[in-house]
Amino acid sequence: MSCRSQLFRALRAPASSSRRTCLRTTDTLPRGFSHSKTPVRCIATSVPRLVSPTRAQGSKLTSETYPNLERDSRFARVTTEHIARFREILGNNPSAVIDGVTDAAGVDEADFEPFNEDWMHKYKGQSKLVLRPGTTQEVSGILTYCNEQRLAVVPQGGNTGLVGGSVPVFDEIVISMARMNEIRSFDDASGSLVIDAGCVLETVDSYLAQRGYIFPLDLGAKGSCHVGGNVATNAGGLRLLRYGSLHGSVLGVEAVLPDGTIINDLVTLRKNNTGYDVKQLFIGAEGTLGIITKIAIQCPQRSSAVNVAVFGLESYDKAQLAFREAKKQLGEILSAFELMDGRSQRIVEEVKGQEHPLEGQHPFYCLIETSGSNGEHDYAKLEAFLEDVMTREVIADGVVAQDETQLRNLWGWREGITECLGHWGGVYKYDLSIPLNEMYSLVEDTKARMNDAGLLGDTPDHPVVAVLGYGHMGDSNLHLNIPVRRYDPAVEKALEPWVYEWIQKRNGSISAEHGLGIAKKKYIGYSRDDTTIGMMKQIKKLFDPTPVVMLLDKWNTKKKHDDNAFVSVVPFRRSKRFVWVDGSHSAQQLDALNQKSLDEAKITCLFAYQSPISKFPTWVKGLERHRTLSPDANRFRFVCFVIGACRTPAPELCSVLGGYKAKLCNSSSSFKNMVGVPGKYKGCETCRRRRVKCSNERPYCQKCISSGRQCEGYERERVFITGTPKNKGRVASHPKKGSPSRKQKSPVYDEPPRRLDITPVQPLTSAWEDHTLVSNQGVEHSVLVTALHTKLPQVLSNDSVQDNSKPFHIMIPPYTPTELQHSMADGDFGVKAQCLARLPSAYERDDSAESYCIFFFEHDTAHAFGESGSQQMRSMGPASFSHFPNHHFFVRVYRPLATGFALLNRQDTFIASEDWKNLPWQRHPKSLLDRLLDLVLFLPSILAQVDRVLPLEATLSRRYHAQQLLRSCLSLERHFDAWLQLANRPNYQYPMVYWASELTSPGGLIPFSNSYIFKDGNTGLAFLYYWMTQILFHQCIESLHRVIFQPVIDAYPNMWPDLPFDLQIDISRYQHGRMFAADICRGLDSVLNDTVQPDMLIMPMTVAVNLYKNINAASQDGLMEIMWLDNFRSRLIEKGQHVAGVLQGQRWAEVATFDQGGT
Repeated sequence: MSCRSQLFRALRAPASSSRRTCLRTTDTLPRGFSHSKTPVRCIATSVPRLVSPTRAQGSKLTSETYPNLERDSRFARVTTEHIARFREILGNNPSAVIDGVTDAAGVDEADFEPFNEDWMHKYKGQSKLVLRPGTTQEVSGILTYCNEQRLAVVPQGGNTGLVGGSVPVFDEIVISMARMNEIRSFDDASGSLVIDAGCVLETVDSYLAQRGYIFPLDLGAKGSCHVGGNVATNAGGLRLLRYGSLHGSVLGVEAVLPDGTIINDLVTLRKNNTGYDVKQLFIGAEGTLGIITKIAIQCPQRSSAVNVAVFGLESYDKAQLAFREAKKQLGEILSAFELMDGRSQRIVEEVKGQEHPLEGQHPFYCLIETSGSNGEHDYAKLEAFLEDVMTREVIADGVVAQDETQLRNLWGWREGITECLGHWGGVYKYDLSIPLNEMYSLVEDTKARMNDAGLLGDTPDHPVVAVLGYGHMGDSNLHLNIPVRRYDPAVEKALEPWVYEWIQKRNGSISAEHGLGIAKKKYIGYSRDDTTIGMMKQIKKLFDPTPVVMLLDKWNTKKKHDDNAFVSVVPFRRSKRFVWVDGSHSAQQLDALNQKSLDEAKITCLFAYQSPISKFPTWVKGLERHRTLSPDANRFRFVCFVIGACRTPAPELCSVLGGYKAKLCNSSSSFKNMVGVPGKYKGCETCRRRRVKCSNERPYCQKCISSGRQCEGYERERVFITGTPKNKGRVASHPKKGSPSRKQKSPVYDEPPRRLDITPVQPLTSAWEDHTLVSNQGVEHSVLVTALHTKLPQVLSNDSVQDNSKPFHIMIPPYTPTELQHSMADGDFGVKAQCLARLPSAYERDDSAESYCIFFFEHDTAHAFGESGSQQMRSMGPASFSHFPNHHFFVRVYRPLATGFALLNRQDTFIASEDWKNLPWQRHPKSLLDRLLDLVLFLPSILAQVDRVLPLEATLSRRYHAQQLLRSCLSLERHFDAWLQLANRPNYQYPMVYWASELTSPGGLIPFSNSYIFKDGNTGLAFLYYWMTQILFHQCIESLHRVIFQPVIDAYPNMWPDLPFDLQIDISRYQHGRMFAADICRGLDSVLNDTVQPDMLIMPMTVAVNLYKNINAASQDGLMEIMWLDNFRSRLIEKGQHVAGVLQGQRWAEVATFDQGGT
């Protein structure tokens, strides 16, 4: 018999002892949470990730995973002309277009990953264009143009969907709603809210919390998902039991149809009985009928008293009984009843490394939440319910949250399931509606099926890790999850369509709240009959006849036609035997026309094309029906006959039609023939991809090894060149007949001049790429780019200064690292620099001779901060730093140093403006470090404001100012977390971006366990700067927290703060400065070994040293760390001197000079 004290036990607080405590009497059960105006809900995706995201093994393009998918040939491909038009529509805003089509755009593949790939890494498209409109009119302009040009689009919100509905399959244009994120209006009397579709759910809910209201939807992805996407998919979530679905909460919508028509049904009244309720068509349509741009929604009052309990049960039957009793006894205050099986809780416990709040293990767990406005009333009902189910032994054990921190932790065991399941790589997710009495039977049957197939096991040979289920008992919604080590066709074959057949037998739904997307569209027949599906298609055709908004047309499973087709291009001639086909003909009419034509004239149909002959497809598929542009072909000069399903040629057609000779073609080949031409060795795969000359040593290229890159070997020993019958296979490697066979003399090149004019070669790479391809007078060179701090007046030429036609030598003084000092002066950082280049001459026979481009720079610490230091930079403007070498100087020299000085001096800098964060990268892509520095530049301004607040007297005004600063810090923290998630994203070659090496002792003295190894030097540098920033950032948050909780005399008797929900933080999370400093020290040697720019390590090293010195001054600790960092400084100087020695032995030409930032 379970004693009653087993249930009423306080949940262990995170900072307390691990010993469990029991509450012996019911008097200790908290009577609601009436002191709080906001219930603490789920752990959203905006908080720091507890688990590093892992890409599933075998993740690849959706079109490769599902080979039956075919790109619809009706749609055009995006061209540069289309890009130009889109830029006009979006007002030439550089942040509104992410262009991967135009070579000069400087965008790499990584920029498209967040838009092309879903968060499970299961679906991946190939889009090269992302449009980010800011207004409804811009969305309308985009869709109007796409409809005219037959361009397919995919609307995308926060991209948190689970069925692949928000990512492209092929090269569709992604329309991101992220910039449409304004809260338009809120009526605090009626609770009606009008917002843009791109608003983040958590942001909206926080906005409402300040006004005593709540958004009628709660999701685990609330920190990332967009409200427009929630409405488009009719998301259910955790509050559906209390507030119902969005069909009942949404008052009105504004949407743009695929042809650009704007539907304005944005009413804010509950009653509007004037005709059809058009908005309901867009709710749950997943964007197939149009793009939702604004939403009006009814928001209920936020409950002031919230209770949460978690209890364990011994069977699913008892879970059903507990749910029935909860509905009967708790009634109107019951807001959530969540089911979790034991396996899901053990996974969360294993991955998070935390102990479950309940002792022992139970087959099932339930989380129950009550919310209301009367704490005494809610408490009495909850107490009666818990006492009843405990006495009847329905539940075996349980805990009740005693405060908001514990409440949030309990919800974390439910909401943490989704995140922890991705620990192994991939997850097969099924969102299903099942009759309650059979809901968990599917999990048991699926587990048995995986075992019988030999797919479930604990070893890497078994792709399936586990089979588990959890969900919302309140609406019979089960989330069946199969976490896998890799996406395997055998697993998918065992699951689909078996799962959907299981659901169909029980009259359930294959999609309860996630939608159809790519994953379930072709299985809709298991939940809907043919009549309903036909009606859906008619509605889709009515709204989008082209179609332009791609979703229902992504699946095209018909097999390729293998019959031959005869194509004849002829001048137009009016004839009664021609059969005109246009879009008004039905499929049955087309079939009848085809049969009649074949019987009488052996002509299938006549299709008129506006395009000239050169624009015709290279082949035409048999019986493929092309839409006719117009039934009047008088204005068309050429037409095309398609004779389908003919097994033998029909040469008599040529004389009958008076046209050219018919050509026989197959549906899967073109008129070109493959002519095999033995090719030469073209170099290793690494050099081929980088478009640089390879030294061709075997087994690995010496050029790659000397530059620190991994040589991928020689996989392509021969190349085959495609020729045509017209040129008889003659290609560039075959000289024409009659061409002179005598080899021409090699041209004679002079040495490069003293002053060079070099330009990077397309495609442009990030400035942080140490090797870049440049062109000088038409000759391409792969140059090593670096920067070095030195005394510029001492970098002297030892050749005649008057002779500007020849390269010169330089004398570099002994290397001294940049001295980062605090300055009391105001202003911005200034620096002088000189850009020199070394390019090999024609007479140098060593093909592997390295080319260099070096930025020598210097700053005067006595006058580093002053108006003159930034005057040149300001006058030139950010757009002046988009081209080489200005761009590389700004990115690799000026910006990191200026950012470091701004942080140490805790003052704002002009390069923190949006123009300076965007315009210099108009041509070159941003690296991981560039994106981090964009965020770091927000911090100096915050630090400056904190410094002004700290010395003030403890007043309410000071506290409110500190609260505003803390809110800004927490907002910035979410951006840091998003950056960290992106930085930790693995790839096929490196499942982890950094790892701990074996125990070593660099420098002879190491107080750390072992050092880090990064996948490359740039990644290591980015992480060093991230850890450095977190030290300063967390110190700032700690200071603000102390100010907020300092007692305020003028607020007596309320001397202590009553913080809003969004400012309630666990301050222990921000006391890990020493851990970040240790991470910096563990990574310094690895980055020093890889980098060619040692000055970049000064800033992280300085911040770590300052932290350890402060610790040592307070507690006499940290001495070993200080000594280790002093030792590392010596190694850094040795590396800098080595770089200087290599550069000093070269002959140089001048590229540019920079005086206080100007060139």
